[in-house]
Amino acid sequence: MANGLDPHLLTFVQNAVPEGRIVFCGEVECHETPYALFLLEQEARRGVLVITGGPANPSAESPQVLFADTSFDFALSQSLIPPEVVSEFYALLGITRPTPTQASVTAVAEDIYPVGAALNTVLGPIAGFTFRSNTTLGILQELEQSDAIPVSPRAAPAGSILVCPTTYSPKVSLGSVVILGSDHQVYGPDCRKGGAWACFGRLETWIEKYGGKNQLFGFLLRARSEQAST
Repeated sequence: MANGLDPHLLTFVQNAVPEGRIVFCGEVECHETPYALFLLEQEARRGVLVITGGPANPSAESPQVLFADTSFDFALSQSLIPPEVVSEFYALLGITRPTPTQASVTAVAEDIYPVGAALNTVLGPIAGFTFRSNTTLGILQELEQSDAIPVSPRAAPAGSILVCPTTYSPKVSLGSVVILGSDHQVYGPDCRKGGAWACFGRLETWIEKYGGKNQLFGFLLRARSEQAST
């Protein structure tokens, strides 16, 4: 990742992301502000890191982490990154997406880490609920604004959705969204297996891994009436 990258920015990124694989994808300038894009892989998760500032904009407080998560959709909804910059970023990543100004009805399957789309394949037929976002922050927001029942992750019943949202201050840690199975194991898409569903171990292991430094949330969706009666 170091080829052609400013040494100061390189050091900043390495300190911000102490774990995982980091790849510099390119830089886009918009309104005299540079945006550097990095692709991250942390175990089963894949995400993006956007840094602004740096040598190209010495007047700004630079560099700084502007955004990190498993997709860009939350950054767009919060106006953290200009839509035209996100379009350039998707082009750098070789991903074809609808124009950022068009709101997605459901999470798209072609994305950096389409966790929302993967969850929809399971939750849609059971609960009639589909996520619009492929980001951990967006999924958490959608669940909090829905009629899903909040549950304690440690006491979550089978079928619960467990969310550990991405954090990027001061260190970047990609979040995780999983479903708790009836066998007390947690399951989610694995980017190392092309997004196929995989088992990530027992619930206690997942909580121990993510709950020490990050917030954890649990939700139970209401089953559709025709599913509840069968």
